[in-house]
Amino acid sequence: MITLKAWAKVNIGLRIIGKRDDGFHNIETTLSTINLADIITFEQTESDIKIEAIGIEIAPEKNLCYLAADVFKKKFGLNKGVCIKLTKNIPIGGGLGGGSADAACVLKGINKLFELNVPDNELLEASREIGTDVPFFIKGGAAHARGRGDELKDFKLPRMSLVIYWPGYPILTKWAYEEYDKTFLTPRPETDIIVEEQKGKKKKAKPSFKVVNDFEKVVFKKHPDLLDVKTNLLVSGAYIVTLSGSGSCMFVVVDDKIRKGVLKYLDGIGAQYFEVVTI
Repeated sequence: MITLKAWAKVNIGLRIIGKRDDGFHNIETTLSTINLADIITFEQTESDIKIEAIGIEIAPEKNLCYLAADVFKKKFGLNKGVCIKLTKNIPIGGGLGGGSADAACVLKGINKLFELNVPDNELLEASREIGTDVPFFIKGGAAHARGRGDELKDFKLPRMSLVIYWPGYPILTKWAYEEYDKTFLTPRPETDIIVEEQKGKKKKAKPSFKVVNDFEKVVFKKHPDLLDVKTNLLVSGAYIVTLSGSGSCMFVVVDDKIRKGVLKYLDGIGAQYFEVVTI
């Protein structure tokens, strides 16, 4: 029996470039894993795949962990079974990639459990059959992502401290794309600029940055409470506050000084939040 952690991620900006012929969207985003994780335990069985999930209400066969285990068995000819026990800590529908992180962790976990030594590049190819976000989690760290989000270019990201606000409700990515398509989808050239320094007539004492996430245009319209929280976090002293993916979680980049104001505000409204770092 082995136990692994499935690390969550944040999107540091997200641009929707256009819709593809296959029905998906071309996007550009910067991804980083963070030290918030689901816990997954693996144990060998005779033949079947068994899923036990704590903190999630979904039929086992519809869980991405089940799909990942099934893909692994078929692709790599595994004739043994596995019992997978999942403890959810990453908010579901929060834009932190919990389901995809779990799926990638299952591929790596089964590989380790049975000592098969399947190389990461083959696990990555297998992960493409599960979902577009899954390949990133095979390696984790930081990467620029293009295409459907699975064209990855790794890079070294300095460690950042973040406070993640969880409003207590999920947002479906499918809904967010559909709403964006209705009103905002227009062709635009691809760009590597996700975080842009704001240009003003006067220089400011502290840095001011604009992190562009196209989903905010539709998410904030549907959920004005998120816009209110973002506005108040900026007032509290934060200079980067943005949705992760399609939300519903937002994150704030903090240092010791900014953290104090941010936590005071969040504690004042009784918010649920996580203090994390990029890894």
